[in-house]
Parts: sequence; C-alpha cells; structure tokens
Amino acid sequence: MSTFAVFGMTADVALAEARKITKTSRLPTQGLTLSEWNIAVEKTAAKIMTGKKVKQLSQLFDAPQYAEQFMELARKTGECRDLRIRAKCEITDAQGKPVLNPKTKMPKVGWVDYVPISAAA
Repeated sequence: MSTFAVFGMTADVALAEARKITKTSRLPTQGLTLSEWNIAVEKTAAKIMTGKKVKQLSQLFDAPQYAEQFMELARKTGECRDLRIRAKCEITDAQGKPVLNPKTKMPKVGWVDYVPISAAA
C-alpha cells in the first residue's frame, strides 16, 4: 500500500526556511539590527520562492484524493509553487525492474511523482 504526500513550496514555508538560514551578523564583530535582519530574511524567502527546491508540505495520506484536497487548500491560502502529489513506493529503473539496495539486496523505497490512472490512459 502506498502513502501519499504533497510536495512543493509555499510562502510560509519559504519564510520559515529563510529565518533558519539567514545569518544574524555581517562580520564576526558586527551584528545586524532587527530591521536589517528582517529585510535579509525577506530577500532570502523571495530567492527560495523563485528556486526549484521543494519540501514535503503535508502529513502522510492514505489516498490521493486527500492530498488533492490539501493542494486546493494550499492554493487558496496564499502564494505557492510546484505543488504535486508524490507516492512512497518502490523505485524502479527504466525497464521497470526494482532498484536494489547493494547492502541489503532489498528494493529501494522512495518518493515518486503520482500520476492518476485517468491521466495515464
């Protein structure tokens, strides 16, 4: 059985990420004021929103329709980009054979873009 999650980037997630990675000083001896740091955080968040990096936005769902509902809500609440549903399942190569972990000899499990059956036909 697969599990599904929504991946992408929203303005809120980008802002939280920018707060984590923005430095609080220019030089080791000079600190930034709060207003300067806030400006730096906003610039970093804007850069993250224009990038290609995506994060898992939702909790795990057991059916794709719940992930689609989450995507609709995310689009309504604010700015977002690259929203897509991914399923956690066995990773396969181009011929459709499962990719094996060299240590355990078991199939690798990872996130794969989910394609609805009606869209695949």
